Amino acid sequence: MTERITITLPDDLVAELDAIATGSGRSRSGVIREASAKYVTEHQTSEKAFARQAAGTETLAYLTKLRSLPVHDDRQTLDILRELRGSLDVEGA
Repeated sequence: MTERITITLPDDLVAELDAIATGSGRSRSGVIREASAKYVTEHQTSEKAFARQAAGTETLAYLTKLRSLPVHDDRQTLDILRELRGSLDVEGA
């Protein structure tokens, strides 16, 4: 489905659009349609990148908070996991 819209553009921009359209064998509407689609895609991509960056910042803040908490067990994490896994194996047997 398509919708017809009316926009007002400066004369010099219209002249540039017409030159692009003529040079590429497309209509002015086709050039504007393609440019609009690219703009929307770039906008969506930048919003997703911003959301990823915000999530990363939030995760980093959480990890920083975790590092500031007191350590109750100074063993290596792998040793703790092995112990937990061993106790689960015994319970499941």
